[in-house]
Amino acid sequence: MKKSLHVHICLLLGFLFLGIAPITAQVGQLRGKIVNEDGEPLVGATVFMPEIKMGSYSDDNGIYSVNKVPVGIYDVMVFYYGYDTLRTEVQVERDQTTTEGFVLKEQTIYTDAVEIVGNSTGEINTTEVEIGVTEITPQEINLMPSLGNPDLVNVLTVQPGIVFSGDQGGQLFIRGGTPIQNMVLLDNMIIYSPFHSIGLFSVFDPDYIRTVDVYSAAFPADYGGRVSSVIDIKSRNGSLKEFKGKFNVSPFMAGAMVEGPLGGSQKTGAGFSYLLSARNLYIDETSTSLYGYVSDTVGIPYNFLDLYGKLSLSDGINFASVFGFRQTDQANYEFAANTAWDAVGGGLNFQILPSGDGAVITGVFAYSNYHTELTERGFPRTSDIAGFNGTLKVGYTFNSVDQFDFSVNVSGFSTDYSFTNEYGYRTDDAASNTEAALAAVYKKVIRKDQGDGRFKDWAVIEPSIRFHFYNNQQKLLAEPRLRAKLNLPRVSLSFGTGLYSQNLLSATSDRDVVNFFQGFLSAPEDLDYRVKSHTLQTAFHLLAGAEFEIVENLSTQAEVWLKDFTQLTNINRDRIFPEEPQYITETGLAKGVDVTLKYQKRNTYFFVTYGLAKSDRTYRLDSEEPVTYPTSFDRRHNVNVVASYRTGSFGLQKRGDEQVKPKFNEPKWEFSLRWNLGSGFPFTQTQGYYESLQLGFEGAETDLATQNGQLGIFLSEDLNQGRLPYYHRLDLSAKRRWLIKNAMLVEVSANVVNAYDRNNIFYFDRVTKETLYQLPVLPSLAATIKF
Repeated sequence: MKKSLHVHICLLLGFLFLGIAPITAQVGQLRGKIVNEDGEPLVGATVFMPEIKMGSYSDDNGIYSVNKVPVGIYDVMVFYYGYDTLRTEVQVERDQTTTEGFVLKEQTIYTDAVEIVGNSTGEINTTEVEIGVTEITPQEINLMPSLGNPDLVNVLTVQPGIVFSGDQGGQLFIRGGTPIQNMVLLDNMIIYSPFHSIGLFSVFDPDYIRTVDVYSAAFPADYGGRVSSVIDIKSRNGSLKEFKGKFNVSPFMAGAMVEGPLGGSQKTGAGFSYLLSARNLYIDETSTSLYGYVSDTVGIPYNFLDLYGKLSLSDGINFASVFGFRQTDQANYEFAANTAWDAVGGGLNFQILPSGDGAVITGVFAYSNYHTELTERGFPRTSDIAGFNGTLKVGYTFNSVDQFDFSVNVSGFSTDYSFTNEYGYRTDDAASNTEAALAAVYKKVIRKDQGDGRFKDWAVIEPSIRFHFYNNQQKLLAEPRLRAKLNLPRVSLSFGTGLYSQNLLSATSDRDVVNFFQGFLSAPEDLDYRVKSHTLQTAFHLLAGAEFEIVENLSTQAEVWLKDFTQLTNINRDRIFPEEPQYITETGLAKGVDVTLKYQKRNTYFFVTYGLAKSDRTYRLDSEEPVTYPTSFDRRHNVNVVASYRTGSFGLQKRGDEQVKPKFNEPKWEFSLRWNLGSGFPFTQTQGYYESLQLGFEGAETDLATQNGQLGIFLSEDLNQGRLPYYHRLDLSAKRRWLIKNAMLVEVSANVVNAYDRNNIFYFDRVTKETLYQLPVLPSLAATIKF
């Protein structure tokens, strides 16, 4: 039945691609890019030609396209909320593409309305299939309560379908997928370790983030190499307008970001700019004195350093950027584990709109290296991964809304892993692999012309296919995918499905409740037992949802999802003898439903989501009977509530004899809260203890009478049948801002993490019975200066 479904999907995709219109248009086309004076793209800006009642909207990269324009000279209007309307004249020639860039200036008219986020809420986007996708803005990141400084991870953990394993050593599990099955991209560069050991911080400074798209299931074919999800992060370019900066400090963290032009023109959006960012967490040095009640010895034993830099060159339409990063992390728990990791990487990306052609060409080439080591109860582990990835993508737009994208991707990585288990047996594994992929994505909007330049969008269909070649397996996989939307009055119904695969696997067991160690392995060339003809990890996604327009400013969504992990590879943590398998083969089934409500109006923001999910794994060794168990991240119920209120505005400011609008569009006061409730994670219960003797190099001839055994633990044969208590936590934040001479903004924030001091279990030592809890109540103050 499943095979028949996959065949039908392939046939459907084939018929749809055959129906793609010729790329060369027979009439003129107007396209280009819309940016602000800093050179940043404006998303959703309107381009309108009133004489012929034709127009378009700019996409996530600020690119617009108006197709099938009659030959002639036209007035063009460009407008965007909060910016002055731009009028200009353009000439469109037959069978030619006219490329025109626009730079919009912020309105000089003062308004005391302070918007929390710029995106509209409650209105259905009828031209995009948005099922399984969540867009996160920098404004949403900054309004979340945090440990002193805002961070992306605080917003990610409240999104539908995402399970967060905790404040310390925390990882994200996205709709049944483990961290290794989540692809995290920064400007299309693969990031191998996106989160720090203290789970309240990612490796990304929110000050340089432009957009974040989270694909939790059924993502299109231009993404690949992972079987669960994608987090796609785009960074800002440095300002082309003026020198800017931001400094923040708290008792346990400090950060700085500076940016500015190195030459160029604000009028054309052309120029050369830079952006530099640095963050340092030193809570391990200050927590013992500030938060002595946490621990008498280790305090909060975390520190990290994040560095990022970017140089950008643009002519107002095309651009190229060079970027790089360096990250370090360390956590030192005396009786639990000591771990440290560091990562370094960089890359080049570009975007070109060829003159006279309708194509948009984008590309990236990047390299990164990650090293981690951990010692747990005297047993060491190390892991290294070094990898590159390159992508070239060509996109076309038809009828202003239809799109066709074709991309080529080449990537490779080498891994080196070493692990000594509790029986004293050491495992070493080193491998290299290269991959190549071709992908095509076609989006067709089915619409009816209602006259006067207005259209009724009935449906959107988005078939795509990916051909992925794994060199070490000598295997070429075809991965058809399909996303679609049906628009009805005040409601839309969406659907998504597809096949997915990946080579990379985790050097940790999915059965571990807490993982400090994030190691990497290449898929083994052979398995004692396998489901497929290869050893790659594979999955099938199915997703359905509805979006409702109930009342103004309220967005209501419900999604039902299923992920069938048809083959997974897990490290055999119980291996004792060399002849025993190093890996075990598993299958998995995860399913759930998520409901999201989001209300947004001027200075008020309210967000609530509820998720019901179930995630199981099934494994077998050789001819043994299959064993099914709940995963360690199987959180059945998950509730998140976020609320924020802004009030007070800075009035008109004096500049000589005139009054001007404030330089910073920020309120005087801001209050936020976030509350999370999650059912308990599963764990395997302890059955008893025994003396474990190490035979050493002498094997069976070892004199047992002289041996000093170690305490061994009998675990239940029923994996993960116990449940930890419910997790819940309340975070609060209050901010006050002062505007100094309309040139500098000073912000002081008071934050409380775990406001009612809930004891959420983090780690339990089965031998000593010692318990570590997640972070206790942590009040903090932070100061930020912007200029």
